[in-house]
Amino acid sequence: MKIKDIVLQKTRFTLEEPFKVAFTTITGMESMIVTITTDEGITGYGEAAPFELVTGDTLDTVRSVGEFLKPELIGQDPRSINAIHEIMDGTIAGNTAIKAGIDIACYDIASKAAGVPLYRYLGGSHCDVESDVTIGIADPMHMAEKAVQWKNKGFGILKVKLGEDIKTDIQRIQAIRKAVGEDEILRVDANQGWTLKDTLNILPALEEVKVSLLEQPLKAWDIDGMKRLTAMSRIRIAADESCHSVYDAARIAKEHAADVVNIKLMKCGGILNALKINAVCESNGIECMVGCMGESSLANAAGMHLAAALTNIHYADLDSAWLLKQDKVIPGFRHQGGCAQLMEIPGTGCSVKEEEQ
Repeated sequence: MKIKDIVLQKTRFTLEEPFKVAFTTITGMESMIVTITTDEGITGYGEAAPFELVTGDTLDTVRSVGEFLKPELIGQDPRSINAIHEIMDGTIAGNTAIKAGIDIACYDIASKAAGVPLYRYLGGSHCDVESDVTIGIADPMHMAEKAVQWKNKGFGILKVKLGEDIKTDIQRIQAIRKAVGEDEILRVDANQGWTLKDTLNILPALEEVKVSLLEQPLKAWDIDGMKRLTAMSRIRIAADESCHSVYDAARIAKEHAADVVNIKLMKCGGILNALKINAVCESNGIECMVGCMGESSLANAAGMHLAAALTNIHYADLDSAWLLKQDKVIPGFRHQGGCAQLMEIPGTGCSVKEEEQ
């Protein structure tokens, strides 16, 4: 089987309301659908969703690098995914979003050729994944109201964005816990918004409201601070922006700088590199999460297949498709609240609506 063509198609999404995190406010999302056709008639779909402040690439660079890689990849066997990555990495450094889009499309083709859903192709046996849903930064009462709305929609795990001044952040998380009751699982993501001193000061309040996981409170580069925090905190500490590559994962493991690593396909360059990061973490007793950064159902479905396949992935933050006003991808899963069930369809199960192809 050989790659016949690679087509890039920009797609746009809007949010029901602006979504604020510690370092930016998001009003809409753009990504690139990657369609790979083969000489045997199998088509694979991937998605490249850059986030400039995290991945360092843009939709313009995704398109230009995708076109740059295209002649190098046409004629290659899409099932030889290690070779595909060697070609991409040997042609241009970085640019992980477009590499992830091509990687996902190749895994879609490979699992379609094998006649199995992607999670089974990756060695998994269970098709169910439970994800949290994220509440953006706002005033405490508004965040509490959103939390109740999501709880009423059947979501049992809430990921709460904090990372501003700790006094208001305490009010936010306390208002949410009071509104949703004791049974809801609460996770906090500070998106690098606090110092080590801030974090140590807010930990007792987070413990009091039974926060189960605290994600990336410190700057991405502050591995020493993350190490100290992980040793001192009774709440599990997750690294997100601190971990892009398998080499980052190895350093975090060596320094004991997190209890959990958040793997994002757009950060690391796709499923192949996600598997490597998980292997490093698992061999060092670190659990993993699969997260997202504004992708549609297509990349979210790829993340779900990864989470379903790997026993070391204990957390899923794959909610961006549920936050979109409209989705131009036909998803490969059904969901009730945060509980998704992957369809028993070869590949990711996703397809692209006709106007987007």
